[in-house]
Amino acid sequence: RNRTAKGTEIQHADMIQAWEDARTFYEPLIQKAIRQANRVKVFYIKGNHDESLSWAFTKMLEVMYPQVEFDTDFEERKVHTFEKIFIGYTHGDKGAKRIPRLFPAEFPEEWARATVRELHAGHIHHEVVKDEFGITMRSLSTRARTDQWHRDNGYVGNHKRFMIFEYSEDELEAIHYV
Repeated sequence: RNRTAKGTEIQHADMIQAWEDARTFYEPLIQKAIRQANRVKVFYIKGNHDESLSWAFTKMLEVMYPQVEFDTDFEERKVHTFEKIFIGYTHGDKGAKRIPRLFPAEFPEEWARATVRELHAGHIHHEVVKDEFGITMRSLSTRARTDQWHRDNGYVGNHKRFMIFEYSEDELEAIHYV
């Protein structure tokens, strides 16, 4: 209905095309991840633009890729750990100023075992990195087109890209922009 989950009006989207675009974007990424890794995990993170349709899309992917682990819970914050790496995920539209304090409070054991602690959010749609007290807080960029609402409100000129993070057991090795 061209509204966010909170009811904010947004520019019209061709949902049939959007679904197909999402499928043609995610399928090759998941397939390559399956070929490259022993374990692949996909997280659904609800956002303020769409909660239910993106969840349904993730559930479709879960059926298509039974060999992949999917986390489709409706939790606001989630965490993935690998060896000494802690990666916290949230959309970032709720409790934004408290995010760096929420993750150690909600995931204390995982936090304590990590030496690398990163928090990833996507709400503001452009890249920002803040590194304080051993926590790297990343706001991730997007490839979303600039629609009329964004132009009218002056949200223009950001780099259109997604980011893929590559970690070893104890550090961030690379960031790939796609």
